[in-house]
Amino acid sequence: MARWGSGRRNIDELNAWQKADEFSTLLHDMCGELQVGRDKEWLIHLLNQAGRLMPEALEAGWNRTYLAEYLLGISDALTFVTLIDYYLVFLHHEGYLPVQRAQEVEGKLRDVQHELTALAGRLREDLRASPEGAPSSFP
Repeated sequence: MARWGSGRRNIDELNAWQKADEFSTLLHDMCGELQVGRDKEWLIHLLNQAGRLMPEALEAGWNRTYLAEYLLGISDALTFVTLIDYYLVFLHHEGYLPVQRAQEVEGKLRDVQHELTALAGRLREDLRASPEGAPSSFP
């Protein structure tokens, strides 16, 4: 199994993590702005939780030994992207999230999704080029 070595670099040097972390902050701020009834507070909690766990999943994979574990961390982060998108669509269609704010947040979420997908693709390409060794490049 291919070993993963981040080259002992910090996760905060990784563009995908930076975007995920910035998005997490944006999402937290947006959730604080929302005016929902007590019956929807659970949704805000889940949205905040998914936003917090997305960069944490990426970081957990980053700190693992094997490339497969890193790819699983990226996959987990992408799962949180999907959940966040679902919650945002619901809030927007229910009228809790204004159109302009929804477009801003959804655009940033697409940026995170694109960056995570591109990162996974680069790692898979690197693995194909060197299946027995550690990936040669810093993603």
